[in-house]
Formats: sequence, C-alpha cells, structure tokens
Amino acid sequence: MSSTPVTDSKAQGQQPPLKSYRGNCHCGSFIFTILVPEIVSVESCNCSICRKKGYLWVILDTNQGHKLEVVKDQGKLTEYVTGPKATKHKFCAECGTGVYAVCEREEKEKGKGVWVNVRAIQELKIWDLEVKEFDGKSIGPPYQPAPFDGLEPKAEVENGVVYHGSCHCGAVKVAVKTKGPLDKTFKEKVMECNCSICQRGGCIWTYPTSPSQISFSAGSRENLTSYACLKKVMCKTFCKNCGVPLTNETNEAMTEEIIRATMSDPEMVLRWRNVVWPINLRCLDLCPSDESWSFEEKVKELTIEKGDGWGMVKPGYVNP
Repeated sequence: MSSTPVTDSKAQGQQPPLKSYRGNCHCGSFIFTILVPEIVSVESCNCSICRKKGYLWVILDTNQGHKLEVVKDQGKLTEYVTGPKATKHKFCAECGTGVYAVCEREEKEKGKGVWVNVRAIQELKIWDLEVKEFDGKSIGPPYQPAPFDGLEPKAEVENGVVYHGSCHCGAVKVAVKTKGPLDKTFKEKVMECNCSICQRGGCIWTYPTSPSQISFSAGSRENLTSYACLKKVMCKTFCKNCGVPLTNETNEAMTEEIIRATMSDPEMVLRWRNVVWPINLRCLDLCPSDESWSFEEKVKELTIEKGDGWGMVKPGYVNP
C-alpha cells in the first residue's frame, strides 16, 4: 500500500500537507498508520540502543496534527525501557521488529514524544531518504556494554581478529572472529539487505564461513528467540528482552527435501545455508586487541554492499 496524500485543515497555509502511511511488524501482529508530512528525511541516533537496532526515526508532532493509529494489535508488542528519559521502545516479541518508541515526558511537554521507526513503514524506499544524524550518545552517562565472559571462537582464521558484542540489555553476549580487522582494509563481504525482514531489523551483515567463528557466553542462547522467515528456511535471532537482532541461522526443521519442494531457487538456498553463518555487526561493541576500535567510527570505513533482497526473494513478501 503506497502513501496517500491527506488534506488536513491545520496543514493549510504555513504547514505542509499530511500524508497517511501504513506500517507493520514483519509477522503482521501489529499494523498501524501514521499521519505526517511526506517522509523525505529521517533521524539516525548514535545512542547505544538506536545503533544496535538500526533505528531510523520520524518524530510525530501532535501540535501539528501528526497521529499514530493502531489498525491491528494482537498483543505481541513488548517494551524495553532505556535512557535517561526512560524511553519505552516497542518491538514485536514474535518477529523482533522495532516499531516505535515513546518518551512520555517529551510527549506531555512538547507533543513530540512518539518516534516511529520508518523501517517498519510499507513501500518506503529507505535508501532514498536523507539521513540526519543526532548525537544521542552524548546524552546521559556512557553506555557500558556487557563484558563477554564466554569461550573465545575456536576457529583457525587467517589474520583472525576477535570482536566482542552483545544485545543492549546484556542478556546475550557474543564473540566473533573475522578474517582481518573490521576497518577500511576488510575484504570480506559486508551487506545491508532491503528484504522485508532485514530492512526492518536494520541489520549490517558479515558472513563467517564456519560456525566456530562465533561463540556465545553461557546462558545467552536461553535469552535468544528466533523468527523463521524466507519460507521458514532461515531464522533471524534476537534478544527476547531488548529486541536486538544478532544472527541469521539455518532452520534445522527445513530439510533438503522441503527446500527443493518449496523454494523457487533451491540450489541457491542450499549453497547459502551450508557455507555462511551471518552475524549482525551492529551488536559488536569492542575489539580486545585494539582498544581504539569503535563501531561508530570503523563501520563508516567498511565497504557495505546494498543487497536487493526485496527484488531477489520470490515469491515476495506481501504487506498486510
């Protein structure tokens, strides 16, 4: 469903006309509409939660007639509270999609306390939008990532470099060994995908070629939940407490026979599931061997491929 112009009496004259946009979490448990000016730019915040979840915000201003209205709610949205303003981040417990956030104080005082993640809006071309940076990292005390306390990845990797990371709440802690440092010299594949689920998660994927390049702290797996997608062949994992996406894993229930019977290009899927174990770079916090490494600085140096998963995956996702 494409956005539809709406004439609003308050928008006549000085204020721009408002448009209605429809959005949803990936599994369709939560569907909503927003009424805002045409979305041509978004805000990207560098605070720890926004960075880990890849949020791109449009800020509603109720003083200008902006609205968020719920179309469908199956009660699967959950809430993660963070930051000095006790902002409530709403995400779907079923599929992990971050939908919107509410800062009650800002909403009450300024009418601008509801922030919608445009990644959840239907048929919006994210890569065409102007991105405005906001320095949320400077607000409040510095974020302290959970220290990794598990076994380091055991894989033998040429020029291997280990990185530690976690979800935002620290319930899931992970380490990955990459082939070379994650900086401008990194030659392995790094990709953002615009498929229906990766776009909603804001993921930046890199692709270890062995499962032993990734390890989790004890107890982390118990705090992960997975969401089966791509005809249920792959499972996106995310923290059940804070919703941060971490890996893209094979759904072991999908046998080769099922894949051949259901997928339009089964050979590609079978090759993929046997040779790569994707991890979302957004979850990484530090490099034990290089104290100067930071996600915010080094990710800008990486060559990030834009993958057209939306156009490649057939049959495609149907917006609810």
